[in-house]
Amino acid sequence: MQYGRFSDDGREYVIENTATPSPWINYLQNGRYFSLISANGGGISYIGNPLHGRVTRYRINDVPPDRPGKYIYVRDRDSGEIWSLFWQPVGRDLEKYTAVHGFGYTTVTAEVKEIASRVLFFVPQGANQEIWSGTLRNLSDRPRRLSLYGYVELCLGHGHVDLINQCDDQHFNRVFFDRKENALFATKTYWVTQHSGTQQQENQAWDQWAFFTVNRPVLQYETLRERFIGPFRNEEKPLALEAGELSCQGTDFGNAVGVLRTDIDLEPGAAEDVIFSLGVIPKTSFDEEKSAAVAKYRQRDDVERDFARMKEEWDRRFQGSVVRTPERDVDAFLNYWNPYQARVAFDVGRVASFYYWGISRGFGFRDTAQDTMTVTPTDPEKAQERIALLSRQMYSTGKVLHHFTADGQGESTGHCDDPFWFILAVTEYIKETGDLAILEQEEPFLDGKSGTICDHLMAVASLAGRELGEHGLPIFGRGDWNDTLDYIGGDDGGESVWGALFYLAMLNALIELLEFAGRGALVSDLVPLRENLSAAVNGHCWDGKWFIRAFGAGGRKVGSRECRAGKIFLNSQSWAVIARVAGKERLIEAMDSARELLDTPFGPKICAPAYREIDPSIGLVTRCVAGKKENGAVFCHPVTWAIMAECLLGRGNRAYDYYRKTLPNQVDPDTFCAEPYVYSQYITSDEHTEPGKASHSWQTGTAAWMAKAAIGYMLGVRASYRGLEIDPAIPSHWRGYRVERTFRGTRYLIDVENPDQKENGVASIEVDGEAIEGQVIPLQDKGECRVRILMG
Repeated sequence: MQYGRFSDDGREYVIENTATPSPWINYLQNGRYFSLISANGGGISYIGNPLHGRVTRYRINDVPPDRPGKYIYVRDRDSGEIWSLFWQPVGRDLEKYTAVHGFGYTTVTAEVKEIASRVLFFVPQGANQEIWSGTLRNLSDRPRRLSLYGYVELCLGHGHVDLINQCDDQHFNRVFFDRKENALFATKTYWVTQHSGTQQQENQAWDQWAFFTVNRPVLQYETLRERFIGPFRNEEKPLALEAGELSCQGTDFGNAVGVLRTDIDLEPGAAEDVIFSLGVIPKTSFDEEKSAAVAKYRQRDDVERDFARMKEEWDRRFQGSVVRTPERDVDAFLNYWNPYQARVAFDVGRVASFYYWGISRGFGFRDTAQDTMTVTPTDPEKAQERIALLSRQMYSTGKVLHHFTADGQGESTGHCDDPFWFILAVTEYIKETGDLAILEQEEPFLDGKSGTICDHLMAVASLAGRELGEHGLPIFGRGDWNDTLDYIGGDDGGESVWGALFYLAMLNALIELLEFAGRGALVSDLVPLRENLSAAVNGHCWDGKWFIRAFGAGGRKVGSRECRAGKIFLNSQSWAVIARVAGKERLIEAMDSARELLDTPFGPKICAPAYREIDPSIGLVTRCVAGKKENGAVFCHPVTWAIMAECLLGRGNRAYDYYRKTLPNQVDPDTFCAEPYVYSQYITSDEHTEPGKASHSWQTGTAAWMAKAAIGYMLGVRASYRGLEIDPAIPSHWRGYRVERTFRGTRYLIDVENPDQKENGVASIEVDGEAIEGQVIPLQDKGECRVRILMG
């Protein structure tokens, strides 16, 4: 069934069938205030982070799903009929209905009983609040008298405590209506700031006041869910709406809600605006700020001005790279939805979505380092801030916190890969910006010592010579990138072959940086580490046709032809290419084995065959259902690395085949289920009874890496220390494409011609009509330059 489509320009996803297979959501946020919203109005709002700053509730895995949300109910005061401006929660048939997700905004248009409506939802750049700006028009030939009810269910503080101690937690709610301000205010007099569940009583109140207001006089209000919805009901048929009366009482107990009623009367053909606003005000400045905050968006002109500013900010973020290929959906993803998803992942972290409750973790070290890549081209200051934040999660030994929060809490888990992602973030940042000065920036270590960013890099690199197993490979610990290989080594920790390949790739990157920066003395310390790891991989890890994945307890091989399940893992093959660990012939054989044994109609699987028996000596991966998650699914993140590897081998047709298969809009939406405009964490493979089903959308490192793989490696335009490197590996049926790339202040207009239908190779490069040698465009000190590339 068809549910939606991209707009003609690719900048919006238009949903016309509201019964989507799962909630198809969008993120409205400015980096401080966050509002998730689905095509049916479900979602949460929070300030700062969804654990400590929860404004509203959202019940994941609820029946019906996607409840509660941001609702505007309508009641016809003459007929008593009730509907909602979203299809849900009332769920009645609508004559017309369209939900549109754009970049930082969602609009909903509907037509019910000859009343047309349009509501715009967005979060302004400069305010900690969300706007619900609506217009209702009377299409009938008679006057209409309507009551509108804005509705939110409030959480007010700590999301985890709200779940595990709700019976007591609700006694600390305080909600009242301020007639002078025409606004409802709510807070909680008890607040926990611990990262996980605890009985500790911190003896403090939530540090925010939430507010809910509307630009018309509030005639009635409600603050308690039980009074509004009624016994044994839900949001579909609130008892108070049937009665047409709200209690107009505050509350100091129970499940807090914000309900505001305002009335509009419409003559035939007439239209009226209504603007609801939900937000927060810090308690420390509540008295000074409340009047201005609640009144800020009561005028249509103010809404339209700040909506335009928000759209301009997203337009700016999309200017880093603009591509024009022979395929429209590829352009829509690479120009808009891929960088949009990656920026959302950067701003939000892996903490809040339809799948993640936002109550159990903060930033992930490896996630944050990878997400930084995408932000660097258009927001280098933000990337630099994030690099500094990452450096402060590190011990002077080079080890780091696996998860951390902005308020200083975190967890050390011993994942062997975590520290080395820091090298990726820094080297990619400097390639893009040329900012070598960051290497001298001083930042503290967690154990009280201090050092430059370069010192932090060298501390990480030193780990490549320590804590190695009997084969000279990194001790696995409780996981590498694959968290589900968590008991692979028993008491001795096992050894990660992929970890060795990753270390090699990052050592290569760091050595390249240090050589460019003229720090040869430091390079000499790293070369032996690189040589030892390379010798260990080639000496112990080649299995005849591919590289194994790990050594378990007692030297047992994982990812070997000797194994009944998990014979081959994708990451060991792709990262062998990325790390340049062996000669081209062996690398080609490894990737050919991956193609033969892992490929599916949805892309290559993470491993195969899937485990079908639990093996406690390997870990959680064997407890997963076959064909899902890390147990033989098409895990989209590693697919990006396979694309890069095939591009490095010059096999553009195969790289494009993997790219095309994993585009989110390629599978029938009733099978795929997740949003077809963003990447999901994984897609069930042919080893599952329902192949092609996606899950864990939005919050995945796939977005950042797919941008890098597709533009930097497939289209072949990527940053280097000395200029833009050109190295395309495209499908041979493409006869050409264009990349517009802003790089260190210059706009490069790059036209690639492929008249002989090659899949790789560069015959010539001209910059503003002058031929250059090699495949690196020297840095241009001008506003714009034109580049012509002939493949061959």
